[in-house]
Amino acid sequence: MDNTSAKHDFDDMSWHDNIIYGLQFDMGDAFQGDWRHELSFDIDYIADWVKGGERGVQFMVAPATLTFHDVTDLRIDVDFGESNSRNAINDLSIAGITRTLVDDKQRFPDDDYFRWRIELNLPEGSEITFGARGFTQTLRAEPILLDEQRLPAGSRR
Repeated sequence: MDNTSAKHDFDDMSWHDNIIYGLQFDMGDAFQGDWRHELSFDIDYIADWVKGGERGVQFMVAPATLTFHDVTDLRIDVDFGESNSRNAINDLSIAGITRTLVDDKQRFPDDDYFRWRIELNLPEGSEITFGARGFTQTLRAEPILLDEQRLPAGSRR
């Protein structure tokens, strides 16, 4: 199995209900000529939804790193509201990822550049938006068949 996907695979992929465990900003060292500006998500990638199991559906799930390249204009809009310290935060999970080709691109005139939107399931209206040339996703292990849409806590790598 090829464990890496890239921007040309986008139309064949779905991130619906993928749990986000972490967010990483990876900046290069401009003084060394490294102009890298990457945004990475640590997720449980649901590689397939399989009919079967007690609930009628099971999931092929693997830990994955989803990295967007040459990121600009990052906006993170997640608001759990004010509860006077009663309500804890919940998992962030992806409802869907969309991209739109940017016509007036200033930074990468000779390459496709996209406006990305990661819509989150909850809190309502939450999203992460940014510009990026593309993405790579690397599965850190083979997908396993589960009744849940996430890996058990002790088995993530």
